Amino acid sequence: MKRLKKTLWMTGLAIILFVAGCAGIQVSLKERPLINPDEIPQEVQALYHNAEEARDAGRLDDAIDSYQKILMRVPDGSPIAMFSYVRIGEIFLTKGNYEQTIHQVLHVVKRFEDDPIYNEAQYQLSRSYSKLGQYDLSDKIAEKLLQTSLPPRLEAELQAIIGDNLFGRDRAYDALPSYMKALKKKPAKMLTIHVKTKIEDTIVNKLSLEELQNLRSEYRFGFPSGYILYALAISYYESNDMTKATEALSTFLIWHKSHPYYDDALKLEQKFIEMELVDHFAIGCLLPLTGKFAKYGNMALDSILLATGVFDPVNTSPVKLIVEDSKGDPETACRAVNKLATEDRVIGIIGPMSSITALEAAQEAQQLRIPMLTLTQKDRITAIGDYVFRNFLTAVMQVKTLVQYSVQNLGMTSFAILYPEDKYGIEMMNLFWDEVLRWGGEIRGVESYDTKKTDFGDEIKALTGLNFQERGTEEEKSKPVVDFDAIFIPDSYTRVAMIAPQLAFYDVTGTQLLGTNAWNSKELLKRDNEYLEGAIFVDGFFRNSYYPSVRTFIDRFYVAYGREPTDMEALAYDAASIIVNILQNNTIKTRSDLRDNILQLQNYQGITGTTSFLEDGDAQKSLYVLMVRGNDIIQIK
Repeated sequence: MKRLKKTLWMTGLAIILFVAGCAGIQVSLKERPLINPDEIPQEVQALYHNAEEARDAGRLDDAIDSYQKILMRVPDGSPIAMFSYVRIGEIFLTKGNYEQTIHQVLHVVKRFEDDPIYNEAQYQLSRSYSKLGQYDLSDKIAEKLLQTSLPPRLEAELQAIIGDNLFGRDRAYDALPSYMKALKKKPAKMLTIHVKTKIEDTIVNKLSLEELQNLRSEYRFGFPSGYILYALAISYYESNDMTKATEALSTFLIWHKSHPYYDDALKLEQKFIEMELVDHFAIGCLLPLTGKFAKYGNMALDSILLATGVFDPVNTSPVKLIVEDSKGDPETACRAVNKLATEDRVIGIIGPMSSITALEAAQEAQQLRIPMLTLTQKDRITAIGDYVFRNFLTAVMQVKTLVQYSVQNLGMTSFAILYPEDKYGIEMMNLFWDEVLRWGGEIRGVESYDTKKTDFGDEIKALTGLNFQERGTEEEKSKPVVDFDAIFIPDSYTRVAMIAPQLAFYDVTGTQLLGTNAWNSKELLKRDNEYLEGAIFVDGFFRNSYYPSVRTFIDRFYVAYGREPTDMEALAYDAASIIVNILQNNTIKTRSDLRDNILQLQNYQGITGTTSFLEDGDAQKSLYVLMVRGNDIIQIK
């Protein structure tokens, strides 16, 4: 009886279609339901409605429970039983439990040609096998099903599965026709998003130039022609075919103004313009080669020449160096930056060095948007803008390294500060105090002294409480109160060499002495060095380092110039090496590329320690921790 009803229904539908076709009327057919109302037995109709309501409301576990109760009450091969298996399989598919989906829908058998329940079950099987990576089995089911008469929704789903299977086999290009067939069936929103995302990702990120060219001839209009043009522009650019890259990009910008990649394309167009204005292997060098600071400028230039290898006969690097003399004059430095940027078309500039010229030069570089890696101690030089960087040993670096080592490696918690009353001493005192507090330590005493003094007795007594103790008999001697683990003395090696014996004279012994890179000199140990035994300080360069790269650098430098390099020359060498290393990457075509790569530099193994750059443009370095031992200064970290 049910079969007769179906036959009559199909015959009536055919008559309607025939009449409508003759009359020229467009009739939109709805997808056949998985089950007809008259196929649901009376005794499970309430369960059926409960299950469907729970499924529609997203209460999936409740829906499964109701469908399973239906299965317990009806014959296994009945339409409502197979419908319930499909619904349970669908829910497990949604949950990502593909094995359970397969287990459920394998119960579904084909009742008649184009059976919607069976087709839905086969779709779920194909999708589940695809998700499990069993692509051959998934394809076999999908392709067989596509040979039958299916509603557009199911055709779209199956074409997408075939595309996903090819994608999963790393055949992204071959997947595109299946994805496009899926889109032609006007699938549901979620599947449309999935398919379009796959197509877009494939075109922009996964195809070769030849594959993109083939696609361009096939899809000249509509979706995905915009993605193809954009990807072609990038691919031509990466293969250095700037003529075709510009042509593809121009076409994209004309015809795809509302495209998601339109803003990116505008940036790429600007990059192409910048590329024409820059020689991406030319490095500018701005140093004081004459005038008051000429000695230091020429020393730095020696290091930069060594790092770039421009005069090395066996060097095959295309990098070239264009040198300008700042003469230690701000206006001259500013004009030199302009010349390097506009006439010499350099991609970036190393220098300047002196604080006198740094500000004006950096402002000009920022205005011209040309990266500048300065070698200056000028305060807040990098705050000028995002094209200004600094490779220099700063006070902050030294204090951070010194306090961290003292707390973490030496277990110290309390400190005293004895500092000179000058700009350097005051800055170091404040930085050290703040850093100790940041690490949870204490400052037990702080004393300053006049930079002209040679006798520091009053300051030492004030620091240790000796000046508050009452005098006893001549036989008695006041004892200092040393309630701190270490004394920080941010001063030169000459003054530290005077202070250390005087600390011992006032019985301030057994206390760790801490200092800055101003201590790093052989002259520190020329007299009374026993009072400095175990003293610790930091620096950005150490000629007697146990690192092989430092030894190699010193040997090369000595062979080239007949002298050992200074700290400043080591910093200049690292600055040039950083730029040269970045330019060896063939993707660096513009000044903004260079800027971005400097910012992204992490843990560069240089002569002056491991270097990274912070967001503010300042270098962050892992400094050398040094110790006085006997008649030597040794590296302890």
